[in-house]
Amino acid sequence: MEQKENRIGEHIPPTETDSQTERADRLLEFFILNKNLIITVTIAVTLVAVALVYLRQQRQSAEETANRLVSHAAASAQIGNWQQAIDGDGSLKGFREIIREYGSTPSGNFAKILIGDSFFALQQIDSALASYRSYSGKNPDLAASAKAGEAACLLRKNELSAAAPAFEKASETATNQALKALYLADAADAYSSLGELDKAVTLYKQVIRKYPGFTAAAKAEQFLLSLAGKAGNVDL
Repeated sequence: MEQKENRIGEHIPPTETDSQTERADRLLEFFILNKNLIITVTIAVTLVAVALVYLRQQRQSAEETANRLVSHAAASAQIGNWQQAIDGDGSLKGFREIIREYGSTPSGNFAKILIGDSFFALQQIDSALASYRSYSGKNPDLAASAKAGEAACLLRKNELSAAAPAFEKASETATNQALKALYLADAADAYSSLGELDKAVTLYKQVIRKYPGFTAAAKAEQFLLSLAGKAGNVDL
């Protein structure tokens, strides 16, 4: 009987020594021993979070200010006060100063296009070209407008071979259908002026097929009808 009891005792599992209480004690010991590190990390994380909130608020505030200033300067441009819109005066900040102070905001980036338009109206083509090329915003239609402005400057400088593909790029970039049609028709015009009639005809047909009902499509049809009247070999 004694041997049987001993054999049964041999199969009894050992008592668990790593109890929940002991694990809690070790965890507490870890926090005590590393409390300075934990406090430092916690403070750092908190400071980063606070900084991100602050930067977000600052960016929002800067954008609101830039938007208001751009609206005022744009009002001057709309009535033809181009130089005032660019440089401002005692009561108005012009596009130049707005870009310098808020050029990284969406509205500040938009001002780069508007100052380009103002320079273009004043026949300061090189300044307009540099302004259009400086646009770095993420809005696709504004990016397309900047590229189209660049193309218009190249056209004015009689650099047709560069202007035509720039208009095509503007059409590809835009999301607004009317703008896509307009810029593609402008590209066709530029190729026509270059004497590349096959390319021009191809693009005009694309305008008619892809963007029916838009003014650019009607313009493309008129051009093709005119060309057919002269050459008699354009398939409409």
